[in-house]
Amino acid sequence: MGSRLLPLWAAFLSLALLAPVSPVPHALAQERPVYLALGDSLAVGVGASSPSTLGYVPRAYGSLRGSERYSDGGLDLLNLGVAGATSADLVQAGGQLDSAIAEIASRRDNGPAGDDVEIISLDIGGNDLLSLVAPNSPCLQSASVEPCRAAFGEVLSALQTNLAEALLQLRTAAPDAIIVVVDLYNPYSGTGDLREPIAELGVGQANGVIGAAAADPGLRVKTASVFQLFSGRGLQWVAPDGIHPNDNGHAVIAEAVLAAIDDREPAIPDDVLSVSPGATAPAIEVGSGSETAPDGHGVSPTLVAIAIVIAFAAGIVISGAYFAARGSA
Repeated sequence: MGSRLLPLWAAFLSLALLAPVSPVPHALAQERPVYLALGDSLAVGVGASSPSTLGYVPRAYGSLRGSERYSDGGLDLLNLGVAGATSADLVQAGGQLDSAIAEIASRRDNGPAGDDVEIISLDIGGNDLLSLVAPNSPCLQSASVEPCRAAFGEVLSALQTNLAEALLQLRTAAPDAIIVVVDLYNPYSGTGDLREPIAELGVGQANGVIGAAAADPGLRVKTASVFQLFSGRGLQWVAPDGIHPNDNGHAVIAEAVLAAIDDREPAIPDDVLSVSPGATAPAIEVGSGSETAPDGHGVSPTLVAIAIVIAFAAGIVISGAYFAARGSA
């Protein structure tokens, strides 16, 4: 099995090398309040035709800057997102979190009144699963072995721990800021791809971890959930790489962030909802031996259990490809 996955691993590496890296910018001139963005390739804008203007971060920033709240005094953007970032990278010394805390503290302690970091968005987690497709991963030998399942559990545990720590530090440094965490989506949803149902399981588990980290009431974190919004829209809102959002996908994520900030439901424009010309889902033929679960979703409990195991090894072409490339490509 490992030999069959080598080309896939090489593809992951090539995507990572081609990904634009967002350097940590210098502190902004301390004159206006700030929207501070942290994250991986989504924050960088990968998948958009113009990442610096059509990624979800600049889109959300543009809407905020034009809002009644900021139309007079203005709003600055500081995007610290780095393609390929994991949750461990986020909290490591000298990483995005340290830069964010330093910026928040500088504005709080030294800047003029009214220039604080007021809005923070964060997307992270996809690249945490890269270890499951690394050359020394037990999952490359067999997805059914206990070391592979244990590795998956460790990855999810680390993601929850790191994200919770990042949110705690951000809330401590900026007690009055609005903090929004973006969850993950299934890029195969609605494509008819055989990997779609397994990816649904993998993304669901990761989102459970993200939700758990953000659920602490003391952190007062808002969640911009894009999982349901992207449901059935893989052909419409995912870029040609099959992983990242396209322009419309980034627009949807931006709207989810804005809706979370405003405590309202997202309002997706009709033109974004329209089907892209020529987009067709590949036909999937289900054999007569397929099982139907009691809930009518067409997947038996046995198949679900198997899917959970294989989703992060031989099935790495689903959640492995998604999580690995989502932040690193």
